[in-house]
Amino acid sequence: MLIVRYELSDGTFGEDMVLAGQRWIFGRPGGEESPSVAVDDRRVSRTSLVVRDSGPGPVVFRGQRGDAEVGLISDDGDTQWLEEGTAGSLTPDARRVEMHLCGEHVITMEIEFSDRPSVAERQREVDVQP
Repeated sequence: MLIVRYELSDGTFGEDMVLAGQRWIFGRPGGEESPSVAVDDRRVSRTSLVVRDSGPGPVVFRGQRGDAEVGLISDDGDTQWLEEGTAGSLTPDARRVEMHLCGEHVITMEIEFSDRPSVAERQREVDVQP
């Protein structure tokens, strides 16, 4: 389970719980049945940002097209910039995502999830069990 806390540039904020198998979507309205936040802004893609839990851990996918900056920001301020059509892995030290369009702040998200072992650590646990 993930908890997505968000704040839009207009001050709107909220929190959504994302269960296993679900996605959380930020973008223009598009009929998605997943937890989502929709904005009526033609500059924003329908699936501008998508958060989901993958096998190794949660990821954020940048579907936003055009002149945008999407950053996955770590606790120490380092930023991993996501190119269009790419995903970034969220980690215990990098859980904040910001998106700007043409230099204008659009959304900030904080994603909460329980820490979990790496894929290699989980595989070792499976190998040790009788």
